[in-house]
This record gives sequence, C-alpha cells and structure tokens, in this order.
Amino acid sequence: MGRLEYTEHGFRCVTDTSRHHRENQWDYKRPGVYHITLVTEQRAHLFGELCGDSSIDARIILNGYGKKVKAMFSGIPEHYHDKGYKLKVLALCVMPDHLHGVIHVQNSMPVSIGEIVRGFKSACTSLFKREFYFNPEFRNFCRIFAVRNSVWEYMPAGYHEKILHQEGQLRHMIDYVKDNPRRLWLKKNNPEFFRLHRNEAISFIDDKGITHSWHFKGMGNWMLLQHPSKQIIQCSRSITDEALTDYKNHILHNASCGAVSITAAISPGEKLIARTVREQGYPLIVILTEEIPTGNDSKSRYYKPGGVYFDACSAAQLLLIEPHPLVLQDYLIADNVEQIAPNLPQDTKRWHFLAYNYIAQQIVKHIK
Repeated sequence: MGRLEYTEHGFRCVTDTSRHHRENQWDYKRPGVYHITLVTEQRAHLFGELCGDSSIDARIILNGYGKKVKAMFSGIPEHYHDKGYKLKVLALCVMPDHLHGVIHVQNSMPVSIGEIVRGFKSACTSLFKREFYFNPEFRNFCRIFAVRNSVWEYMPAGYHEKILHQEGQLRHMIDYVKDNPRRLWLKKNNPEFFRLHRNEAISFIDDKGITHSWHFKGMGNWMLLQHPSKQIIQCSRSITDEALTDYKNHILHNASCGAVSITAAISPGEKLIARTVREQGYPLIVILTEEIPTGNDSKSRYYKPGGVYFDACSAAQLLLIEPHPLVLQDYLIADNVEQIAPNLPQDTKRWHFLAYNYIAQQIVKHIK
C-alpha cells in the first residue's frame, strides 16, 4: 500500500494535493467507490436551469443536452459491461454548470477509473460538437468552445474525485449529491451570506487608548460582529467531562438569551460546544484555522462553506473569518501569547492557536 498517514478518520494513503484528490498509493484499477465531480468550461450553464419557488421544491430542469449527458453518465455501466467491467452508478445529479456522480467499481479493471471518466468527457464534447454546436441556445458558449474544443473546465488532473473509504461516507455523499439543487437555491437566494470578503477591517481601541485595525477574510453574516452581546467558547483539552457539561450548559443558556458565540473551535471541547450551538440554531462566529482560498482559480471563485456550515450560512446564523497574516504581528497578540507560553516559536501550531483564542477574546471585549 505504501506510506500511510493517520487522520481522525483512520489511516489514509498520503495525498498529493497538487493533483486534486488523487491518492498516491491507491490503485485506480481496483474496486472502490468514487465521487466524481466535473465542471463546465467557465461555469457555463450548458445543462439546464434551477427552478422552484423555495429551497424545498428546488429542482434542475435539464435542457436537451443536459438530458443526454445525464443518460450517458447513467449508461456508463452498460457501455462497459461487454468488456467485463462491473460498474454501478449509485448517485447522479446534473446541475446547470457541473455534475456529481458516485460510481461503484465492483471488480478490478485493466484501465483506471480515470480512463472511464475521460471517455465520458470526450463523448460529451463530441455530442455537443455534433448535435448542439449550432443551437442558438449555446451561441455565446460556442465562442469559448471554438478556442477550448471542450465543454469541460481544464484541470491538470482531469476531474475532481474523492474515494469513499470509510463507513458512513457513502450515505453522506449520496445525500450530498441529491441535495445539490436545494443548496444552489439557498446560495442563489441568499447571495449576501455567500459573498467572500477578502479584506474586511475590524477596528477597536485597546485599554491603553491605542487604535488597532485587524483585517479578515470571511464569509457569512458580518452583522454578527456588531451584536452587543457576545461570548467566547474556549476550554482546555484537559477539561473533565463534568466540567465540560457544565460549561456547555452555561454557553447554551447565554446563547438562548441572545448572545452570539465566537470560537476558534480548536480543542475537542470547543468543537463539541460550537457544534451544539450551531445545531440548536444559535448564531456562531468561527475563527478559521485553515486558509480560505482567494486565488484566481475556480476553487477560489466558487468557494462556499462545506457541509453543515452551508445551511447555517444561508440562515444568517454563521460567520467564518480568517485573520490576515499581519494581524498576528500585532504586539497585543504577541505579548499575550508570550505571557501564556514564554519563548514559544511563532511558527508553531500552539502559538497560532493561542493567538486565535486571544483574537476571539478581543472581539468579544471591544467590538460592539
């Protein structure tokens, strides 16, 4: 199998991040369950449109091309059956500008799953060129197609893919694929909560009368920062179960009385309480410890919170923020970390975790 690394989900093959989700030591000819995502060139709406008066009845109405693309993906198992490949499409959702498919490879194959995906992509492009190139509906896209000669977005790896190794991943991914129209409706009808802010300033005056201006990237309901009642979720990794329960109840009581909770959600206890606050529908500000992509690639342009954070954003109950690097150079933060952990190097995770917690404290204290 090669070199493995341990994660919270168990041992996984080391992933080469430059190749999207490719796992270096995984044999892509072997049986497995794959979540495949393909995106159209320049996110063109080639397959249909979103319809529905609410998120409950949100649905995608496919055009003629979209229907054929869906039929082609659904027909992959039959197409390869005579070659001895045992494939099954477990889930499929064709969106206006991309598609999600979950494929189960049930036996070892002489070619990789990548070859099958590339064959499908090529067939879709040939179909467009043969039957839809002169369709007035695609007049604008044809200018792009004439240069690219493909309906699919270019990427070095060819497509986005995730191997579903762990128990429970398959059910979760199938639900995610089916939920795409609802999620698109929420994002389309709540654009203010899904707009990425790249340089939002938060200013305050410290106890010495000195003005500080901290800049953040983020997404969500920025009005939560101005709420007059805020509380920080912060607890040690060594907290006892009994103390954690008492602290969680305290936080939930304040939240029920209108307080906005803020946390970096670093320790297991902080993550548990933050999750409970969010699940009960109370407002939450999370200081992210991972980087929000802000480049010029499609991942950055179409970034949105994943999983449960998505629904919380659409309900205006969540704000995700990430401090710019210069914020961490503020003497207030450096002095505070030095008091807690003298001589701790600034390039360590612990230094950054302490800094994030202090940022949360200052927001609760000074931002009204």
